[in-house]
Amino acid sequence: MGLKRNLASVMALMAIVWGTFLLVSYVISVTIFYTLEYPSDTVLSVLRVLIGLVTAGIWVMGWYALTKLWLYKILLE
Repeated sequence: MGLKRNLASVMALMAIVWGTFLLVSYVISVTIFYTLEYPSDTVLSVLRVLIGLVTAGIWVMGWYALTKLWLYKILLE
């Protein structure tokens, strides 16, 4: 029974990671594409790129923390 529970936990973790990856990809694409399509203001364009980079960085840090918590705390019970 432990193997099935661990496999289900890993599958749930991967579903969460992929779901948030799709959300972060959307946010980054919106910020970058608007910068490419409407380059009217340089400061606004730079801010949009920074927002995209910060969003990606937060996602990576959150993914790392979630994986560390999930794998080390829950699966090793």
